[in-house]
Parts: sequence; C-alpha cells; structure tokens
Amino acid sequence: MVNVSSCDYLDVIPDNVATIEYAFRNRTEAERYLYTLYSYIPNIGNLNAPEHLGCDEAWEMNNSDSRPNGLNIGLGYQNAADPYMDYWTGGRGGKPLWIAIRDCNIFLEQVEGVKDLSETEMRRWISEAKFLKAYYHFYLLRMYGPIPIMDNNLDVSASPDEVKVYREPFDDVVIYISNLLDEAYENLPQENELIEALEAGRITRVAAKTLKAKLLVMAASPLFNGNTDYANIVDNRGVHLFNQTYDENKWRIAADACKEAIDIADKDNKKLYMQIMDEITDLDKRFERELILRNSVTDKWNCELIWGKTQWDQDEFRRDLMARIVRVNPDNTWLIRSEFAAHNGLVSRFYSSHGVPIEEDKEWLAKGWYAKRNELRPEPSSGDEVYYVRKNEQTAYQNYNREPRFYAFVGFDRGIYFGCGYTKFDSTSVYETVPDDGVKDLRMRAREANGLQSMQNNHSRTGYVCKKLVNYKSSVTYSKLTFEYYPFPILRLTDLYLLYAEALNEAQGPNAETYKYLDLIRERAGLEGVVDSWNKYSNNPQKTKSKEGLREIIQRERNIELCFEHQRFWDLRRWKKITEIEQPRGWNIQGETAEEYYRVLPVESSVITFSTRDYLWPIKESEMIINKNLVQNYGW
Repeated sequence: MVNVSSCDYLDVIPDNVATIEYAFRNRTEAERYLYTLYSYIPNIGNLNAPEHLGCDEAWEMNNSDSRPNGLNIGLGYQNAADPYMDYWTGGRGGKPLWIAIRDCNIFLEQVEGVKDLSETEMRRWISEAKFLKAYYHFYLLRMYGPIPIMDNNLDVSASPDEVKVYREPFDDVVIYISNLLDEAYENLPQENELIEALEAGRITRVAAKTLKAKLLVMAASPLFNGNTDYANIVDNRGVHLFNQTYDENKWRIAADACKEAIDIADKDNKKLYMQIMDEITDLDKRFERELILRNSVTDKWNCELIWGKTQWDQDEFRRDLMARIVRVNPDNTWLIRSEFAAHNGLVSRFYSSHGVPIEEDKEWLAKGWYAKRNELRPEPSSGDEVYYVRKNEQTAYQNYNREPRFYAFVGFDRGIYFGCGYTKFDSTSVYETVPDDGVKDLRMRAREANGLQSMQNNHSRTGYVCKKLVNYKSSVTYSKLTFEYYPFPILRLTDLYLLYAEALNEAQGPNAETYKYLDLIRERAGLEGVVDSWNKYSNNPQKTKSKEGLREIIQRERNIELCFEHQRFWDLRRWKKITEIEQPRGWNIQGETAEEYYRVLPVESSVITFSTRDYLWPIKESEMIINKNLVQNYGW
C-alpha cells in the first residue's frame, strides 16, 4: 500500500492523466484513482452542509454576505434556478455526484487490467468502489427522490437520445442500491483487518450492511412509502416515480436488515462506548459519564464508530464550535468564534433528569418548573447542582434537573464546561477563586468572556453552544487554541440501534426487542429503561404501550442521542415532519444582567416556513432544459 496517512488519502487526486490507460498502468496509479473516489464524499462536518444548519438544531451568524449555504436552506431560500447544495451538478456548495459515479464506473471497468495488483487486493478495491457508487446513489436518492440508475457509463458514441436518461421509480433505485451493497459486502475487510495508521476511513463489511439498513428504513418511511403527495410526478413514458400504496412489509424488511447489520457489528467487536480510555483517573461519576457521552463521537476510531469521514473542515468548524471559557486576546477573537449556536427548541427536547420529556414529567409540572422554564431561577446553584451550574450562580429553570446528555452536549450561561484544558473540579470554589486547573463555567451574557462583545460576529446568537462535537482535550488559553482530531461520524452504532427500534415498532408495535435497543442507549446515558421511566415519572404512562406513542419516543430519542450529527435534517424529511421545524429562538444576548439576559427572543426577524416542496431538492432548471426526459420534483 502507498505510504500515506489516514488523514491525507481522501484528498489525493490523480495527476493530469492523458488517458484512462495511464491512470491504470500500475498499482500505484490505480490506488490513487481509488482514493479519488473517496474524495467525492459529501461535505460532512462543514458549516456549508445543509444538515448542520438546515433544520432546528443549531444556528449561525446570519450575515447575507457570508451566509453558509446550509443556512440559506434553513432560511427557506432554496430555489430551482441555482439550487443551494446542488449535488446533481456540483454547484453552490454541492459536489458533482454524477461525476463521482462516472469515476466509480471507470474504476470498475479498468481495475482488472492492472498487472501488478494481486487478486485479493483487486477484489477488495472493487468492493470499495461498489460501496462508494452505492453511497453516492443513496445520497442523491435521499436528496432528490427518484434518480437515474447509472450502472454503466454511456459510450462516447451514444446518441443524443441515449444521453437523455430517465429518473427511475424510487423503489427500483432502492433495489439497485441494496443489491450493489450486497455485492460490495462480499470482499470488504472486517474492521479488525484494517491498519488504522494507513487505512482508517476505508470501507468495511459492517459499513456496507449499516448503509443498507439505513437505505431500507428510509424507503419504508412516510416520505417514500405510499406518499400520495407525489401522485402526479409521472415522466413522459407514463411511469409513476413514487409508489402510492403504503406497504407495512417494507418495515419488516428494514428491521431484518438492521438486525443483520447489528449481528455483523457484534462480530466485529462494535459496541457502545462505555469507558474513558486515557490518562484521566479518579473522575467524579458525573464528569465520567459526560466524557463517555462526548467521547462516543470525538474519541477517534472508537468502538462505536462504524464509518467516519477523515477529511472535514475541522479547523474552521471547530472555531465556531469552541466556547471561550476564558477571556482571549481581543485582537484574536476570530480564533474562537462560538457562532455554532444550539436552538432553544433543541434544548427543550432533552429529557428531564427522570428520562421523560419535561412537558410530561410529573415533578416538573407539579413544581411549576415547566411553566417557568424560560425564567431565571431565583435560587442559586447549591448541593449536587454545582456539578452542572457554577456554585452560587443563577441560570434558567430549564438548565436544571436535566438528563446527562443535556449537560454533555450543550453549553449554557453559568454551566460547567468540563474539559477544554480544565479537567479538575473544586466544588467548594466560586468563580472568582477557581484555580487555573479548576473546571470552568461559561459566561454568556453581553460583554462577558463568551458573550456578545463589541464586534458583529464571534458570539452565539442563542446563548447556547455545542459541547458534543468538541473533544475535551481541545483547549483554549488567552492567546492559543489547540484542536484534537477525530473523524466526523457518518455511520454510528447508536444510529443503527435506533433505526432497528424504529423499524421493529412500525412492523410489530411495542415489544421486548424494541425496548431492549432503546434501553441500551438510555442506560449508557444514565437513564432508566423506557417503560420504567414512563411508568414512574410521566403523566402519560401508557405512551410506551402503543405504536404511536413509542414512535414519538423513538423519534425524540433520535433527536437527542444523534443531535448535531446530520441526522435530524434527514429524519424530519423521511418522517414528513418538515413543517414542524421550530423557529430559531434564544436568550436576549444583548442583556448584561441576568434579568435582561433571560428573556427568550426570536433569532430571526422573519418567520421561517417550509412546505411540501421542501422535502426534496429541485433539479436545476438548466438541467431540465437540456434533458426533456427528466421530470421536476413537486413544487419546483
């Protein structure tokens, strides 16, 4: 294998080659071509990715001159003339995935002619190319709905009519991708066969089966399973591109695929991340759990990750993620921008400390905490609360009595920020006397360390920040910032468990197997099982016993467990719940006192609206003019 690091190989592009034959003249050149296939992986872990800012998890500074493309989608500015994040043609922040598929086909056509390539390695490379070809079809399918199937490249002598391809019915494309993933599986390596230093990020068997499971769950979901909104999308052959009849059996097929992937993951030693594997010892159990939850994403190549993207815009994105837990040089505030702001709506979706929604928690309702959730609590932090809120400080009611994932994933005013260079805790200290090695808290009010300063940018628009995607070893001082590398998760075991629970519930209703995979995730998060939690603490204890009630629980569990990981954006679409996206709201970040700060205000001056057309991307109008066989998506 070429001696390149796992962090670099995705950016390797073949030199300007005169002919295809030159690109496959030997093993070294062919491998470079294979790495090029990986380079088309969509922008993940990037502020321009639609998944980060296109729904109601997080918000960015809204400066029209430099607004991220994903935020334009979140603002409802998508259009057909020049679409944002156009993965059909590769425009406005998108990558040209049809070119990616073309290059996959070229590789598959040519690689068998490479003379100094062993049979075993050739079969593996073919499987990798087939997986990537399937993944790019999957990504386009999820984005556009029915797409052409490009199993082979068109010959250069093809007639104009042959070049004008058709979109194929959705279910046909699903079958094609599923079969391609099965073919890829056969000669892919197991995880333990990879050499991490050289091959981390390459495709494995469990990744192929997990992507297949994700594909089939999507195909069984309401957007694509009997969606009559698309009844009139018919091409000039008279072919209906969307099925119109709901088929419950698709959920059974999806459940079987999920279980198959889970079984393979088990054999591959994949398991939930449960232990901090580094030099930190003698942690309080509260902080140990927080680090376990954060490290499940940010500990590189850990036991829970199935497939991650090694090359993503880490430096730029993490400047927006990192919180200024200490005052920094005012001339260097651009080093840490803290602009990736968690929505107030996301904060509300996290469970209470009892593991049920705060609007259902009997204690929250009886004590009036829910009604006063957006108000400043008059009592200062004391007792065990000082592990989450700085001692003798005040914050809003909704920042108290929450589940561990809330404190692990989201940062808030006066909230403890464990890590970032501070990994000891002195619970007897107050802010003014915390030693340099003591744990810090966030100061989010105007003119404070992480609050609104005198500049236009470089602050959170909502008063909340994201802790989840920041490795605790990344640190900030007055004048220096250091980042800890990790791959951004594309496929993760918790996602697979929740997909399985969802498919089982839709196919069979609530049962022990469904509860089992929900409870595995909840147990890691420090919560009781779903049935026990609802029976003890919810004012709706019957919720876990019906398909509809458990569906709501599973969907909320996905929102919480997978927040900031590019899942909710697509989940809301496949569930046909895009119109439920909440308006961006946050604290009054211009407030310098607690009384001024703790008022919930809209982040945007205009109301953001989505309609049926926004479930799928528009095909660019110029493409529709060139190819009259294409039919445009609904509403565009």
